[in-house]
Amino acid sequence: MVGFNVININCTRNNIKILVLIPEIDNSTETHLEYVLLNNSNPCARTCVQNSPPMICRYQLKLEWYHTLSKACYDCPFNSSDCFRPDCVPGDGYKRPVIAVNRRMPGPLIEVCQGDIIVADVTNMLGSEGTTVHWHGQHQRNYPYMDGVPYVTQCPILPHNTFRYTFKAEQTGTHFWHSHLGMQRADGAFGALIVRGPEEEDPHFQFYDYDLLSHVIMILDWEKETGMEKFLAHHHNNDENKPTTILVNGLGRFTEFYDENNETIYIPTARFTVEQGYRYRFRVINAGFLNCPIEVSVDDHTLKVISSDGSDIVPVEGKK
Repeated sequence: MVGFNVININCTRNNIKILVLIPEIDNSTETHLEYVLLNNSNPCARTCVQNSPPMICRYQLKLEWYHTLSKACYDCPFNSSDCFRPDCVPGDGYKRPVIAVNRRMPGPLIEVCQGDIIVADVTNMLGSEGTTVHWHGQHQRNYPYMDGVPYVTQCPILPHNTFRYTFKAEQTGTHFWHSHLGMQRADGAFGALIVRGPEEEDPHFQFYDYDLLSHVIMILDWEKETGMEKFLAHHHNNDENKPTTILVNGLGRFTEFYDENNETIYIPTARFTVEQGYRYRFRVINAGFLNCPIEVSVDDHTLKVISSDGSDIVPVEGKK
């Protein structure tokens, strides 16, 4: 278990109480800041400044079996605003079981700066299944037991138990966290993990004007059945290992609905807002589990690829 020594408490300001902490982890003597929130904002999502003190960032992730288009969705998609209600998981409009994290799919987006300490309490409410969370892209040097690989770096988290992951976010870039047990990731147990660095250390900052959280794209291959059903049908029967459709940020356009005028409507799609004349960095994450390479393109636009799997690369322009 990792502990923290409180060495100072500053005054409360702007609805945030600031604690100065020293973590008892890998014999480190670094000083970290932790903001104890008095509102719902997240101070770990910030502009990363060179030589600024790192922070301690706490998250709670609760995994449970849930359902698309549950009662929480009210009249979705006939009233499109209902599709964005709290606890509503629309999917592609087909009602099926999912594994939701905090009753969301994808789960919460985690954004920190390089050097921050991530403290994530993962609670298993799946009923009878174990689970773990893997932090894809983080090398976990000095924190091997935080890697989330079941039966290798840890025992699975048993139902109705909580495991605390504590590690330093060291690898910058676009990553994601996901369940590492069975087909749980395929059923919705995943979310984005963005580790930022200072602009001065970004070799590609001159290629874009904006890098917004609203421009994170998470892609998941999707079926009517659960991931385990899909796997078994392919492995033991005549089904294929290609998906029927995909979800973008948990939304898909596959199932057709008909309104009172007999017009076809669908679940709302993911939307990304840009302004002409500016360059935007989009962070694309493929959380899929089937044998299905996915191509991403934007009509009448050229994409410049500047990073892959968390590593900066020589920029490559995609074809229109």
